[in-house]
Amino acid sequence: MPRVRVYRPGATMVVLGRASKPEIELNADACVEDGVPILRRRGGGCAVVIDPGNAIVAVAMPAKGIGGITEHFSRLSAWVIAGLERAGVIGVYHDGISDLVCDDLKIGGACIYRAKDLLLYSATLLVDPDLDLVERYLKHPPREPEYRRGRSHREFMGGIGVLLPDDIEPLLRLTLRSETPEWDADDAEEARIAADRKGLEHE
Repeated sequence: MPRVRVYRPGATMVVLGRASKPEIELNADACVEDGVPILRRRGGGCAVVIDPGNAIVAVAMPAKGIGGITEHFSRLSAWVIAGLERAGVIGVYHDGISDLVCDDLKIGGACIYRAKDLLLYSATLLVDPDLDLVERYLKHPPREPEYRRGRSHREFMGGIGVLLPDDIEPLLRLTLRSETPEWDADDAEEARIAADRKGLEHE
C-alpha cells in the first residue's frame, strides 16, 4: 500500500525547487547571516521556508509511467483535504497547481517527483508558520497562482494551527492513513524496487 509519513521539521531550512534559481527566489545574504541551510528537493515549484511550525505529509506510491502530474496533484490534494476535514479543518480547497487554500489564504503547498512507475508526493501544511522568516528569506516568487494577486508572503499565507491540537502529527497520521490514496496493489513491489534503486525514502 502507499507509504504515508507525517512529521514536523526539527529546524528551519530553505528548500529550492528542482529548477529554482537562488539569485531570483532567495534573499541569500539573510540565509547565510542566520546560518539557515539551503537545500534543493527533487520535486518542482519555487523556493519555500520549512520550519517547525509546518507539518509535512509525504507519500510514496506506485503510479504507472512517469506522467499525469496534474491528475495526481488533483487526486492527492483531495485526499489531504478529506483528511483535514476528518481532523476538524473545514473549508480547505485546491487552487493553482498544488496549493491548499482556506479563506483565500494559502495553508499548504505540494510537490511531486516521478520516477518510472513511482510517485513521491510531499505537502507542507502551514500550521503555525513563522512568516517573519518567510519574508526575510524569500523574494516574491517569479511566478504565482492567479488567486495570489500580487500579495506579499505575509498577506498571502495563513495557518491552520488554531483549528488543530498542539500535537497534530498523530491526529493527521490517523486521519490520512484511514483512507489512503487509491493505487494498484500489483505494482507495490515494483514501486518499492524503483524507490530503492533511486535511493529514495518510501516510508
